[in-house]
Amino acid sequence: MTEKYRVQKWPSEGLETVPNCPVCGGDKRRVLHENLVDKVFFCAPGKWSLFHCESCASAFLDPRPTPETIGLAYETYFTHDSGGPGNIIERLKIKLRNGYLNYRYGTKLYPASNIGIILATLMKNRREFFDLAIRHLPKLETSKRLLDLGCGNGDYLFIARSAGWDVVGVDADSKAVSVASEKGIDVRLGNIEILDPSKEQFDVITLSHVIEHVHQPIKVLQACYKLLKPGGFLWIETPNIQSEGYRIFNRDWRGLEPPRHLVLFNFKSLTDALIEIGFSGIELQPYRQQCKHIFKSSKNIMGSETSTRHQIKAIFSLPSNLVRKSEKIAKRSPSKREFVTLKAWKE
Repeated sequence: MTEKYRVQKWPSEGLETVPNCPVCGGDKRRVLHENLVDKVFFCAPGKWSLFHCESCASAFLDPRPTPETIGLAYETYFTHDSGGPGNIIERLKIKLRNGYLNYRYGTKLYPASNIGIILATLMKNRREFFDLAIRHLPKLETSKRLLDLGCGNGDYLFIARSAGWDVVGVDADSKAVSVASEKGIDVRLGNIEILDPSKEQFDVITLSHVIEHVHQPIKVLQACYKLLKPGGFLWIETPNIQSEGYRIFNRDWRGLEPPRHLVLFNFKSLTDALIEIGFSGIELQPYRQQCKHIFKSSKNIMGSETSTRHQIKAIFSLPSNLVRKSEKIAKRSPSKREFVTLKAWKE
């Protein structure tokens, strides 16, 4: 898409104001960034302002797209892809991953190579990425129910179903639902409100990079709590506005992604919100290296045609060991990781 399209105005009737923080309800705030544009998928018109909540340190857009018009920001979104095999390198990675998952979690994925088991044994970082593919689920002895909210094209549900889980997906994007349904998965069009906790309960609910996209994140988390069976858990991952990547790249950090990301949590604000709702046993998930990918994407954003020459020069002058240093900081300090990744239990 051209720069001209990206900065066209969002329809004025399709905007709503956000006087209070969507996370804690606080009304004291300051401007973090103005005139942000879509430099990731290049399909969303408009310029956006991001605010910092003085109470919980989360960040949020104001004004923001209404629920009725937010679809304009997803015209070229990645979940519309059926998740095909990709190039030879991607196919090899999937084959190795499947070999490990079949061994570790009892999936029945194909194609698969047992070399993946050896690779995961020898390389801790690779094992962490493999484990993420199944979102740290326990190995099943009997079938249990799993809900993936914001399931996209259903790739994750396909893996979980292969491990023996009885899976259900929900997504508000009709194109993504269509792609997922073609895989024979029970996927429903809409938001979490279409599920009735008096009729349906789940052992596990997963939200992978979803909560930052919703207009009322606390209501969504409350609904998840009601849908969980006692003893069940919520698995959640979302960008961290207090990460090392944001500190370094600022307005060009990949995690901002306006206007699709409406609200950005930090480690404490998400943990506090979950506890306030009633979740207990908040469990930090195993760390995996995140900086290399996020920093590379952020460099691409900073080097786009909208950046100044000064910004471009600054990014290419960053120390070569920046990623390595940032990974060490993130591993040692969960509050500075690129993503907040948690399990939260319902007693």
